[in-house]
Amino acid sequence: MIHTDVGPLDGDKWESLIQAVFKKKYDTYQDMVASPGDLGIEGFVLDGGIVIQCYCPDEHYDTKTLHEKQRDKITKDIKKLSLNEKELIKHIGDCEITQWLFITPRIAKHDIYAHARIKEEEVKNAGLDFIASNFQILVKDLDFYIQDIRQQQMVGGEQLSFTSHYGEVITEPELTTEYDNNIKEKNEIRSVVNEVYKPKNHSRLNELTKKNYLSGYDILRRIFTQSPELYERIAKLVNNFEDDVEELSMTWEESPQKLVGWVEDKLIERFCKDPHISSIEHEDLMSITKHMVARWIAECPMRIE
Repeated sequence: MIHTDVGPLDGDKWESLIQAVFKKKYDTYQDMVASPGDLGIEGFVLDGGIVIQCYCPDEHYDTKTLHEKQRDKITKDIKKLSLNEKELIKHIGDCEITQWLFITPRIAKHDIYAHARIKEEEVKNAGLDFIASNFQILVKDLDFYIQDIRQQQMVGGEQLSFTSHYGEVITEPELTTEYDNNIKEKNEIRSVVNEVYKPKNHSRLNELTKKNYLSGYDILRRIFTQSPELYERIAKLVNNFEDDVEELSMTWEESPQKLVGWVEDKLIERFCKDPHISSIEHEDLMSITKHMVARWIAECPMRIE
């Protein structure tokens, strides 16, 4: 997944959004179902002389690498116009192609336009029957379609986010001496019941906090691997909630245990209010909550005094 102004995207999701946009914009738009092959285009506007090809990387690349991949994608798919000439004419009839659109979320380098001009001339010089004399290759980024995409997302009931959330992560836990001391000191305060210090409670609380801190991250790691979009929603929610935890704990006047209980209750409540995160089994959400409370004890956003 890459992070964009309309949310995380990969190749399939980007193509799906663009297909929906073109079907909405043009009555005569036809998508090329990839069976037995898409002939190198995603679809065409029959009476408009427009064919489209989408490209979105599945992972983040540096500018140089992204440019090379975009350039190579154009080169590869433009070549298919010649290779698939007879088959394409069967699909588009007597329509002449005037525009071949390369639609990608972000243009890496403006050199891509120079590459488009070179390929444009190659196509014109190939003498293909279905290519118009004013044929153009145009490179379009997300900004050309962002209003249409937002409309599609609203129609599809998708939650819209307009805050920056590029690369939201929850860092891997690491039990340093400092964190270990934080756990012991805060749990010592939590182990005072009716004004009596309970050493056995203290020892057990330390064990449970370390267990939740270290092993509790496993489920977040699995979510990241299997559903990066869902992981990012969780990370964004947790990172925002962390500020509330720090602010509230600085002015907390009741018992430490009530503070821990309040944080757990509020975090699970926020998880359950999110329509995507709430699809996770409740026991898994509780494991994530326990892990986050343990790390806030260890890493200090949560003050227990």
